[in-house]
Amino acid sequence: IPTYIYDENRARMQEASNIYNTLMVDNLDAIMNSDVEAVFVATPPKSHYEIAKQALLHNKHIFVEKPFTTNIEDAYELILMAKDRGLVACADHLFIFADPVKKLKEMIDSKEFGDIVYINARRINLGLFQHTVDVMWDLAVHDLSIIDYLVGLDIKRVSVFKKKFGNFPHDAIANINLELQSGVVANIMVSWLSPVKVREMIIGGTKKMAIYDDIKTNDKLVVYDRGVVLEDKFDDNSLFDQLISYNYGDIHIPYLPSTMCLTQSIKHFMDCVINKQEPLAGKNSIIPVIKALEIISRSI
Repeated sequence: IPTYIYDENRARMQEASNIYNTLMVDNLDAIMNSDVEAVFVATPPKSHYEIAKQALLHNKHIFVEKPFTTNIEDAYELILMAKDRGLVACADHLFIFADPVKKLKEMIDSKEFGDIVYINARRINLGLFQHTVDVMWDLAVHDLSIIDYLVGLDIKRVSVFKKKFGNFPHDAIANINLELQSGVVANIMVSWLSPVKVREMIIGGTKKMAIYDDIKTNDKLVVYDRGVVLEDKFDDNSLFDQLISYNYGDIHIPYLPSTMCLTQSIKHFMDCVINKQEPLAGKNSIIPVIKALEIISRSI
């Protein structure tokens, strides 16, 4: 089956066609009416819903760039359409396929970290300013999908500081504070106004802590056998005292494969299409993330 590409920017479409050896078409209808089985939607976020809906109506599986949609109602509609037609609907939550994140999930589930206390994330760079969504819907979607994958995203409380830049209509910087129903506290810093690119997440547990730095070429995940130890003490001089000590243990760098997470994400999508399975970045990832973005957007 041939592959097709369409982009409103003819020069960009030609360049992609040359690189990936795809056939160019003059409009989206040509793709929708073709015999391809799946459509990848990598367009401005405001157009995701309409294009994905047309693909589903033409019985195509869909892989949609983040954010899946720009509101929860559209997300529910697309997911229900896909279910009714026996099609796969998947979001581009690619970092849940990153090897360091999969290792963190394994360690958290096996209680190596003890209880998770906090997650701090920074996803900052200089641009790219988006004209259809703000910095939270552009960048925080990645960290929210990771947090949801690791510990869930059932939000109890939220506070947000956000700011525009000049007369640009959308917020360009935001500091998001979440308290989850599980007790985990999460802070997400996102910005289009940083002189350097940072993709870092710190996970703090009662037994161990870790830093995941996606910018690094090697050693993206470092695990620290460190923490704070609280002990209750009863003696003659004080009815009750609480001793605080600090555990400074070993630093461990797990060996991890170096497969690109986008490659893994697309392969997983293809496997789900072939085997008629629900994808990891399907409805159970899409709905919590879009809900969280809506809650965050409403916060003052």
